Amino acid sequence: MIRDEWGEDSVPAKLWVEVGKLAVARGLPVSVGFICDVLAERTGMLAGLILSGKAGTGELFYATGDLAARLAELEVTVGEGPVRESLELASSVFVADLDRQPSLNRWPAFAPLAVEAGVRACFTFPLAIGVVRAGVLVLYQAGEGAASADRLREMLGFADLLLAVLLSERAGLATLPLADDFPLVRSVVHQATGMIAAQLDIAMDDAFARMRARAFADDRRLADVAEDVVARKLQFGPEPG
Repeated sequence: MIRDEWGEDSVPAKLWVEVGKLAVARGLPVSVGFICDVLAERTGMLAGLILSGKAGTGELFYATGDLAARLAELEVTVGEGPVRESLELASSVFVADLDRQPSLNRWPAFAPLAVEAGVRACFTFPLAIGVVRAGVLVLYQAGEGAASADRLREMLGFADLLLAVLLSERAGLATLPLADDFPLVRSVVHQATGMIAAQLDIAMDDAFARMRARAFADDRRLADVAEDVVARKLQFGPEPG
């Protein structure tokens, strides 16, 4: 279950409750797009979700405005930028001012074009679990300036929430704003979760997250991956290193 993956008092768990209440009030499902919209409203920034492409590039999945979509496309065009760097290194990139020399030296093609378009700061958060890199959450800010520690903590919480919902959507699990958890899934999923937990010597919650990540990476239904695990056609082993 999604809320079991975080501590009850953790930032993602609290955000899950808040986002769920907003969804109920607006009569909308809790989806990746809805979470991005809420994040943009709370921060006053533009939000974009870029998924990892097969060629190592990013593919825009959702944007809260035309400018966010254009900037994502711009990085693909010029072949550089904070999102691309975050995808390649699986690490966050925080830039307080794209118009300063360090940023211009770092991304000589992207930075001046982004500033010209009306963006001065950006913050990226990779969406990854284990060796699976699902994509990157990016926030664009019109004015220059670094984000506070509390704001960064909240952004990271939203990134964790987005990853969980994204993996669940791709695995074929619906998200319901009226429920605290995702609906119960087939018993084979629970059986496979137990097997993966034993194979990797990890907690059940972590094992379930790994299986969802595998389903996402292979573009398969969660139940199909679970059936392969139970049939011993698929085994989870220790990650390299």
